[in-house]
Amino acid sequence: MSAVGDVTRAVNAAEPLERVLARVAEQACALIGFEYCAVMLAGPDRGHLRVAGSSGLSRDYVAMVSEVGSLLIHPAGPHLDSPAAEAFRDGRTVAVPDVGDAHRYGRLRHLAPRQGYRALIAAPLDAAGPDPLGVIVAYSVAAREFGPPEVELVELLADQAALALQTARLRGAQEDVITELSRANAELHRSRAVAEWAEHQHRGLMQLVLDGVGLPGLVTALAEALGASVTIEDPDGRPLARAPERGYHPPPAGAARRRRPVRDALDALDRGYQVVEVRAGQAGRPGASAVGHPAGSAGGVWVAPVVVGGELPARLWVTNPRAAPEPVERRVIERFALVVALEAVKRRHLLDVEERLSGDLVGDLLHPGGPQQPQGVLERAAALGHDLTRPHVVAVLALDPPGPAPRLAELVRAGAGPAGPLLLGSHDGLQVLLLADRPDPGDVLGPVLAHVEQALPGRTATIAIGPAADTVAAYATAFRVARGAVRLRRAARPGGLVDVRDLGLTALLLEDGTPDALRRFSGALLHPLAAHDARRGGDLLPTLRAWLAAGCSTRGAARELVVHPNTVGYRLARVEELLGRSLRGTDTRLDLQLALTLRDVARTDDP
Repeated sequence: MSAVGDVTRAVNAAEPLERVLARVAEQACALIGFEYCAVMLAGPDRGHLRVAGSSGLSRDYVAMVSEVGSLLIHPAGPHLDSPAAEAFRDGRTVAVPDVGDAHRYGRLRHLAPRQGYRALIAAPLDAAGPDPLGVIVAYSVAAREFGPPEVELVELLADQAALALQTARLRGAQEDVITELSRANAELHRSRAVAEWAEHQHRGLMQLVLDGVGLPGLVTALAEALGASVTIEDPDGRPLARAPERGYHPPPAGAARRRRPVRDALDALDRGYQVVEVRAGQAGRPGASAVGHPAGSAGGVWVAPVVVGGELPARLWVTNPRAAPEPVERRVIERFALVVALEAVKRRHLLDVEERLSGDLVGDLLHPGGPQQPQGVLERAAALGHDLTRPHVVAVLALDPPGPAPRLAELVRAGAGPAGPLLLGSHDGLQVLLLADRPDPGDVLGPVLAHVEQALPGRTATIAIGPAADTVAAYATAFRVARGAVRLRRAARPGGLVDVRDLGLTALLLEDGTPDALRRFSGALLHPLAAHDARRGGDLLPTLRAWLAAGCSTRGAARELVVHPNTVGYRLARVEELLGRSLRGTDTRLDLQLALTLRDVARTDDP
């Protein structure tokens, strides 16, 4: 961004074109580690390329390649061809990792030894017209491969050089019109205003990047510049940022995206950094003029790809602009999309780093014997924004059918929203979530469960909220309790949110018992009652649960069930008869309380 800003300042200061292009060449050498670089333009006859600005190249070499018969754009055969000429002809980037193996370019056998380079990359200077303005060629003394980031940087600098050429030519045309064609004064003012607007937006974009405003700031600035609604969304259509707050017009969604105009426009995004119009009744094509906008839309709907390393991490939508964007405005939209791509890369990198650090921290925290370095764990958690000296609840998330899920951590964070800062990590094949016990974690994890299942159709999510841990050593125990609850629930009927924070002795069973053993214990004890209720439509299990919850008070259970105390007494006598055990025994009450709790966790409803 600093390099782009340097070139932009040179253009805005109206420096000589040769100096501006030399700056581009210097920045290419500095950014990517090239020894030499040249910006070449097509000659007046469009028959050969000549050096218009360079860095590091000798005067003799510049003079040699600038001769009329040297770099022919349309040579008679491969013995006279060059990578620069091919990049100009085909309008694409050409990379040569080793000139010694590039037998198809005959000119390299003569040119490379004179300057002493082994590898080069050439990118066209794209323009609004059908043909490139020239090429930028960067040379390396050593043979080397060129990865996607290097290619993107070279193409970005080529774009800056093209912008400098276009600006210089526009200024020249404006001055000629002022001098020679006074009758076109009104059009000249308009052209100048457009150019100044574009330059102003470009400078503003660079300043926004330097200020680090992020996606919300970029979207707000573009919406204000175009008088439109702007939306940035991820590949699945989820909004990442949007503007303005009032009068916002969303992009097409749902069924509209499955119809041909929108689908064709989205398919056209594979063609590069071009703005595509979503045309009403026809397939969208890059650069096409509007022929029929949706009702109520002044400038229609436009979409630009956000491309990084050949991938599409986001899309940029422009809806309901004041008027259909002109070519220079489309270029501004494309530049914003490029900067959004850089923000997306930065955001993805930060999320990956945070996820990796969180996973390592959770693994250390849940070590069976407790963390090896408790103070170090606390300090690492504090660096991630979590104070583990305060009580935190340990929750466990599992998916059925089991297996990896793409972007699961991102989905969990999105479901929690800003009200639920989470510490996430994978442990023992499960997703572990740590969050403060205030506000109520259930209010945070309920939306998480819904969001994950909505984003992963065909998968069932189960979340168990375990006990709160108030010391570093307590987290491993709390995890085992939550893990036991999840296993028990999944073994019976997966899905849903189960809260086992306050189970007392039952938590010990969940921590150490196997799902089958716990289900057998609960089922064997309660089967006579469940079978009776299933046959008779009775209420023995609800009555027993209410009676135990009321502290074994018949009157308390009657108030809860809204029945006569005698009815409760009759039902409890029937319970004793079916179980063959007296409810007066404390061991019987404890067994029944445990069995009912395990039944609730497992969601076992059958007799």
